[in-house]
Amino acid sequence: MSDQSATNSEARPCCAWKVLAALVLLRLCVGWHFFSEGIKKVSYDRSNDAWSIQVPTEFIFAAAKGPLAGTFQSFIPGEHGWRDTLATPQELTPASGEELASWVTGYVKQRQRELAKGTPTAVEFPEFVPFAAWYATIDADRRKLQKSFTDVDGLTEEQRAQAADVFERRNLQLADYLAGESVDMQNYQHDLWRLSKMTAAPGSSEVPFKEKRLATKTAETNSAPRKWVASVKKFDEQFTTELRSLLSDEQFGSPVEIAADAALTSTKAKTMRLMNLAVTSVTIGVGLCLLVGLFTRLASVVGALFLLSIMATQPPWVPGADTQYFYYQLVEFAAFVFLAAVAAGRVAGLDYIIHGVWAKCCGKKGT
Repeated sequence: MSDQSATNSEARPCCAWKVLAALVLLRLCVGWHFFSEGIKKVSYDRSNDAWSIQVPTEFIFAAAKGPLAGTFQSFIPGEHGWRDTLATPQELTPASGEELASWVTGYVKQRQRELAKGTPTAVEFPEFVPFAAWYATIDADRRKLQKSFTDVDGLTEEQRAQAADVFERRNLQLADYLAGESVDMQNYQHDLWRLSKMTAAPGSSEVPFKEKRLATKTAETNSAPRKWVASVKKFDEQFTTELRSLLSDEQFGSPVEIAADAALTSTKAKTMRLMNLAVTSVTIGVGLCLLVGLFTRLASVVGALFLLSIMATQPPWVPGADTQYFYYQLVEFAAFVFLAAVAAGRVAGLDYIIHGVWAKCCGKKGT
């Protein structure tokens, strides 16, 4: 009996060292993955002598699925709330189709006459036009942007008048483009209406082939607005670029240019920049802390919450969700939880030194 106890006691230290070695290896692997991924997001442009951050946050938010999709997508700049204004299910009837076709024909003729005379008029759209609500939102957002620019101290009255001309001309460009796409937009809204009927049909999510067909139709329908959103973003960029070009040579490099750049950057764009900076800082910071074993418990909690937020954009139980990386992220999330629970930095890490110094200081105070 005593021989067996001696054998067990000799085996325990060996087993403990294996566990500690595995713990350190897990911490280093997770830390290196996060650190390397964070470094990839930072690049240096020699031509401009400036650092930049490239994070696919906007793409991840745009592709979000599930109950939190609306929250994620609300942070995306340059979309002008198209999901609430353009993505509205609407049945296409023969009467509504003829009404829109007649309006498009009349609009084109009117614009041709105005271009020939050089006297464009203010743009107004009837409610039945599929993009009317979206255009109203874009127009309001652009007016705010123009006002922020013209309110910049140091601009001349001539520059403010030129900004108003740019606004009217660019809005006509946008209106002409949307009018040309109005029939396709009407078909898109009809597809949304059909999709809503398919989803509400009994057994649509119970039979496998029906569920697959529904997911395929949803993906096809959701891809339709991408070209319209991308075109509007391009027009917005041209609008802000032309406003910025109104600055004189003397104003470039002065406080006026700095104020103008700030005025021409939307609140959502500023928020997205901060998010990209935060994502890069979190990934690099968490990875570095795990590699050196510093504040590993806090770093592991932050890393776990970060992964949880990414996983929430593609819940696997939602039809059409992209689960390509979900389960890899789930495994790493579990690793973070484990590292936080065992305070892994106290083994071959700087946390061991900090913990020792803290214990000694607290011990002295106690005595």
